[in-house]
Amino acid sequence: MLCPGCGYYTDREDTVCPKCGEILNASAGGPTGGAEAIRQGRRARQAIHDAAEKQSSEAKRRRRSGASHATVEMPVIRDEQEDYIPAFTVSERDVIDDEEDGDTVFERRRRSVYDEDAALEEQAKAYIEWIEKGGNPHLKMVNWMKISVVIVILLILVVAGGWLFLKKTDEGQKLMARLGREATSSALWAVGEELMNTGDMEGAITNFLKAKEQDEEAGLIDPDGLLMLANAYEAAGRTDDAATLYEKIYTDTPSRTEAYVNHIRILRSSGKPGDLAKAGELMKTAYQMTGESSFETQRRDLLPAPPEVDLTAGYYEAKKYIAITSYQGYDVYWTFDENAELPSGGTLWTERVFLDEGIWNLRAVAVNGELVSDELKGTYKIIMPSPQTPRCNLAPGAYKTRQKVRLKPGIENENDDDIVIYYTVDGSVPDADCPIYTGEPVQLPSGHTVTIKAVAVNKYKKVSNMLEVSYKIEAKPYPLTAWELKETIGGLELNKTTMADFQSRYGEGTLVEMEQNGDFETECRKYEYSWGYAVMNMAKRNWVLVELYFKDGSTFKAPRGTSVGDPMDFVVGKYKDLGQLKSASGNRGLYALDSGSDGKIWKQEEKTGKQIVRYRIRNEGHYYVLDYHVDQNGTVTAVDWWYKP
Repeated sequence: MLCPGCGYYTDREDTVCPKCGEILNASAGGPTGGAEAIRQGRRARQAIHDAAEKQSSEAKRRRRSGASHATVEMPVIRDEQEDYIPAFTVSERDVIDDEEDGDTVFERRRRSVYDEDAALEEQAKAYIEWIEKGGNPHLKMVNWMKISVVIVILLILVVAGGWLFLKKTDEGQKLMARLGREATSSALWAVGEELMNTGDMEGAITNFLKAKEQDEEAGLIDPDGLLMLANAYEAAGRTDDAATLYEKIYTDTPSRTEAYVNHIRILRSSGKPGDLAKAGELMKTAYQMTGESSFETQRRDLLPAPPEVDLTAGYYEAKKYIAITSYQGYDVYWTFDENAELPSGGTLWTERVFLDEGIWNLRAVAVNGELVSDELKGTYKIIMPSPQTPRCNLAPGAYKTRQKVRLKPGIENENDDDIVIYYTVDGSVPDADCPIYTGEPVQLPSGHTVTIKAVAVNKYKKVSNMLEVSYKIEAKPYPLTAWELKETIGGLELNKTTMADFQSRYGEGTLVEMEQNGDFETECRKYEYSWGYAVMNMAKRNWVLVELYFKDGSTFKAPRGTSVGDPMDFVVGKYKDLGQLKSASGNRGLYALDSGSDGKIWKQEEKTGKQIVRYRIRNEGHYYVLDYHVDQNGTVTAVDWWYKP
């Protein structure tokens, strides 16, 4: 039935309009009849006409606001003859306001619920069936703009979610890496590992290198990833690249045992000269860095055993000989040089090595081809005991008469029968060319201050500290004076008299060839004469006399009235002589002054008995020397006066 208030069609059973709430007049038992029904029908048609106009205006407003399409579902209308007029679902643009006999006409231009070519009755039946099946006759709106916006938002969400998945998740980054796109280093490492496990070594290496480059740019090191890259290099046959990378890994991360193990394996199997030795050195390094005993065991099995020595290193008080050998029969190279490189800088052992007194730091290696053992090291201290300072029985002081002195070893060496005491009374320091104390008292010279000096030497040739005791012996005869620089020959002066002056007095002589005198930096010339020769040296643009040698006593006289032909004792008696005895070699010291000047008799030839009585004066770092040459008969045969710069 139609609602009298709003014209809404309701079921016959309704007593209240479900749209406006108006109370319906009809009973629940059936439709309203008679004139009331006719009036009601007219009112219904008018209500429908008004509703259509209202809906049309609302549709126009919706079109202006962006609505795409709206449909109106019209109810079945009963006319005055109670014939059914089917209601059509039409577009709001299809409503035409017109009245023909009180009816509202609808023009159908768009899709309707019914087939437009069907009969009206069939359409009415179809509408009723549609209502019975749950169709809603109320006004419905389909907003396509909203639907489009929702679809766009959904697409944006899908794209954003995909971007977040690819960029922010591990699986997404792996997918990017598989596609060859930019990805994180961890994803590249993971994809590279997948490729390596499937046998694609080149693909794995490509991904590993990209990951390695990214880590290096970020200042990071991934030892596990680098190990995988090195393994891929090996699997691809690029062993040199693998070895280089293994070395980098254990250099940057010394605790990574896998890098040592793999590099050692490559070196041992390479077959290249020197690689076995490198493997041995790397085993040593690996053991030191990781503490893994397996590396030490490997190295011990690979390399020769260190050499052996037959004398234990340590302290000894005697000279020793040692033998250095390899029980495996390998060559042994040894050295005492702490900086020498073995084996190249060592000596091949062939015979026993002598250890003299001193400290010897022995180093030795055994060599088998390119394999070199660990070093044998040992320190030998050959320090032989030194004797104590000898003693004398005469206390220092002043004495009016000549004295004799007895010498004896130090207290700790009193019972040693290998102690030798060397002494001097001429003022010189005792050495091997001095008198040996035989047990007989030593006669001290007379005159002023006299000093006795002595040292003890044991069987190891060790020398004691020096005994030095001074006395003042005020007894005659007093010794003469030492030769002095002012005492010259023939008024000449060494290193001052010019060659022109000399030749003006003694002639030009004969220039002879001579070997260069090593004592002089400049040229020397030798001129021979009937009496001997003279040597000149170029000094400060002048030739000067530096040596005069004469062998007769007619042309020149030596200082203090001595000359060629004099007995040696006569010559010695003209100069200071402290009466020291001869040494074992036959030489005898005459005197030795603190200024450095001295006098000594030198035995020249054992068979001929020739000797030289030599007096020296040190002046400003230079020496002036006066030599008397004596033959086997003890006669002076020549005098040599010379200058040494």
